[in-house]
Amino acid sequence: MSRRGQGGFSLLEATLALAIGVMVLAGAGQLLISAHRSWHLQGAALRLQDDARLALLRMARDIRQAGMFGCLRLEAIEFEAAAARQAFEQPVEVGPSSLNLIVAELPGHTGAPDWTLLTNCHDQATLYPRRPANPDGFMAIPISRYRYYLNGTSLMFSRRGRPQGLAEHVRAFQVALVNTPQGQRIDLRLTLYEPVLQLEQQHGLSVALRNPVAGP
Repeated sequence: MSRRGQGGFSLLEATLALAIGVMVLAGAGQLLISAHRSWHLQGAALRLQDDARLALLRMARDIRQAGMFGCLRLEAIEFEAAAARQAFEQPVEVGPSSLNLIVAELPGHTGAPDWTLLTNCHDQATLYPRRPANPDGFMAIPISRYRYYLNGTSLMFSRRGRPQGLAEHVRAFQVALVNTPQGQRIDLRLTLYEPVLQLEQQHGLSVALRNPVAGP
């Protein structure tokens, strides 16, 4: 007969119980590690999705505003600076990994715009550098050049030469001007990569142009 300890269990029974306990603890540890990794992966995936969504939606909003210069057509605008006319005639410029837009700004931007369009929305419209005095009866429309581009692994936005980051861990930023029977559109593609967890995501958005532009 096997020798029993004070608690009434044999040495073999105690060894088996200890081994089973170790295996249970090891299994629980593996589950905990797996759950922790899954939680980190899900969190990283959501962060990448949010970064891509916000950046793409911001670019889409500005693309729709490009070439919209108030209530009169471009031909009716008088330009104080000749160089500005060329910029306004090409309000969308597409590079392999960059996007330049001439945009009528929405409220909320701080600092002076690149230009201000003064118009009575009837028969007068004059474009001035920066922000001139606004005569009575005229509407002032602030207009600026926006640039989106890839700097290393950061997607950047620049206004009046002041860059700010929109998204990090960007592996690729692709922009294409596409002509279709229905009109023109801009195709945007973002590839984001999380280096620690080695997670890659690709995001895309197509935006119709309201004002046709010359091809690249």
